[in-house]
Amino acid sequence: MITHIVLFNWKPGVSDEQVAVFHRELALMTAKVSSIASIEHGPDLHFRDGNADYAIVETFENRAAWDSYQDDPLHKDFIRDFVTPLMASRITTQFDA
Repeated sequence: MITHIVLFNWKPGVSDEQVAVFHRELALMTAKVSSIASIEHGPDLHFRDGNADYAIVETFENRAAWDSYQDDPLHKDFIRDFVTPLMASRITTQFDA
């Protein structure tokens, strides 16, 4: 299994409503992408200063499934329409689980 983690920081001024739309649209998009084995995601709970604003943890059966997700048109459209307008920065990592 491959675990894929994404941490986002939002641009200044991103509203709670915009994050709620992002959250909803992410759930809708990932429900349609068969290469994802599992996903958990949500906004930071603000327990500590300096945390990322939003986290996504996805698992994939193997590298081919992860590659398929990266190339999926639904994923690319989601990035264009819902990530890029909000994102100030992003950190990702993948590891063999």
